[in-house]
Amino acid sequence: MDKFTLEAIAAIAEDSVSGAVEVAEKSAEVLQRLARTDQSTQKAELSRDVLEVGWALIRAHPTMAPLVNLVNGVLWRLETVDTPDEARRTLADATGDFKRWLRVHEAAIAETTLRLIPEEGQILTNGRSTTVRAALRHAQRAGRRLRVICAEGRPGCEGRTLAAELAASGMDVTLVIDALAVTMVKETSLVLVGADYLSSSGLVNKVGTYGIALAADSCGVPMYALCGSEKFLPPGYVPPAQTLWPAEQVWDAAPPGVHITNLYFDLTPLSALAGIVTEQGVQPAEGIEAWLAATKLHPGLHHV
Repeated sequence: MDKFTLEAIAAIAEDSVSGAVEVAEKSAEVLQRLARTDQSTQKAELSRDVLEVGWALIRAHPTMAPLVNLVNGVLWRLETVDTPDEARRTLADATGDFKRWLRVHEAAIAETTLRLIPEEGQILTNGRSTTVRAALRHAQRAGRRLRVICAEGRPGCEGRTLAAELAASGMDVTLVIDALAVTMVKETSLVLVGADYLSSSGLVNKVGTYGIALAADSCGVPMYALCGSEKFLPPGYVPPAQTLWPAEQVWDAAPPGVHITNLYFDLTPLSALAGIVTEQGVQPAEGIEAWLAATKLHPGLHHV
């Protein structure tokens, strides 16, 4: 990999604020640049480069399924062509299509979510999801009078960014520490969260999501994950271990003998959700299982 690609992937790996859609767009742009700069004389050379760069992108954020689906889709598209020139064009087309699908899916999810949001009510969310942000802004434009509670999302505190973005749009926003968000679920009419990936095992999202789901179930408050199919983890793909983030983010200069575990994501069973809002409408857990079963993983992604 050249210096520019290595630096771009390093910047993506260090980004702990952007949502999965934003990271996927940046990753697609890395592959688009590869299509522009590649000088391979054989298609197999480009395919190997795509797989190398693709794995580097996936390892940068191992919990983000859009990166897996981006690389998976590109690899399958490359299987349909024979020459290096065709492969470069196909790589450019596949990455461009993927970026467009991300925005099309986001708009469709926002439209479906609008039917779930009451005319006036309080909504709680966790971390920072651009899909949730798009849905709330769409509801606001449709005349919903929204009050939003944003969990801070420690230790990265990306929930602060979402709170600022929603407030700038004119919404009534309250930012709370994560522990308080759990107790405030009972004061809301709806919980909306994003997703880094979804599999038959459950929903992986910003840590704290599982606790909020348990509180929502206890209080009878519906909780939905806003999750386009680009976030469905293909069956057969085994994600690398979740990154252990720096202990200093939690406690700088902790005393000897204090061990700190700093993970950004947790797993919420699909049964704990009222539904999953996709580009094809609200799906129950059973519908997601069938959708996942139809996804084919490229052989190059079967092993790390």
